[in-house]
Amino acid sequence: MKIKIKITRYCCVVLLMISCTSLAQKRNNIWCFGDSAGINFNNISNPVPVSTSLNNRGSCVSISDTSGNLLFYGNTNSNNASATSGQVWNQNHQLMLQGDSIAGIGWYEEMVIVPDPADDSLYFLFSIGVTLPFGLMYSVIDMRGDSGLGAVVQKNISLSSGYLVDCLTAIKHGNGRDWWVITRESTFIAGTGNNIWNLYLIASSGITTIPTQQIGSLNSTNSGSLCFNSNVNKLTFTNLGGMIEIYDFDRCTGQVSNPTLVEPQPLSSPYSWYWSCEFSTSGQYLYVSSSTQISRLWQFDVWAANIAASKT
Repeated sequence: MKIKIKITRYCCVVLLMISCTSLAQKRNNIWCFGDSAGINFNNISNPVPVSTSLNNRGSCVSISDTSGNLLFYGNTNSNNASATSGQVWNQNHQLMLQGDSIAGIGWYEEMVIVPDPADDSLYFLFSIGVTLPFGLMYSVIDMRGDSGLGAVVQKNISLSSGYLVDCLTAIKHGNGRDWWVITRESTFIAGTGNNIWNLYLIASSGITTIPTQQIGSLNSTNSGSLCFNSNVNKLTFTNLGGMIEIYDFDRCTGQVSNPTLVEPQPLSSPYSWYWSCEFSTSGQYLYVSSSTQISRLWQFDVWAANIAASKT
């Protein structure tokens, strides 16, 4: 399962969307987000509220074991001007050992957790730079530390430098074992656009940087969202300005291809302020959230001959 948590800066609306493709079993059954909030979905017909140690308007990530028991969660914090505002919390809702000063400054999709394919006790916490140029970094969490509560044993290891779009995501490889971590480069600060994709393969042999791909329309923002359909063969990118573009994705090779532009990014205001996206379980519908003074959820039929005309 993959979680997308978005808290808009205008209306403080929380949009929760989920697709059953990224994590198997019960890894994503407990969500932690917002101001001390959480939801336990182990009984899907009776979700139970959870009290957490979070108090932030920023990125939120959490992961459970295969039985649905919370392992740890993390966040970045916009109230902290530091480029390393991130924190990691253990299952007892206490700051994890060495769990402070994680890269991130309080954007919305700047963190993702990936299990280490080589060691069931190790997890990678990836985080990106959006408004500060620290690129993609990762920290390593060892659940054998602190008597089973976990400890951050490596922190903020750099994989790339430079500005990135706020749309970090991960998806399982076609082999069912390894992972893809996906980012997009941002040239927003230079006032230009690009269509550069960065992929990293997380395998038992380690982390491998894949050659960059240039595909699709130019993005000139530093805020966006990435989502996959349940078959993991379609990938959507939206940005704050108003671009919606759908691509084919090969999860065996990591190849992004065949872009379909649904809505172009406007050259001037008014902008659509698209914050997040997610596919329906069937893959037929794409949902996109927007927020200016009023929050809206838009539906597109991606099986239609004219996807843009199906907007509801």
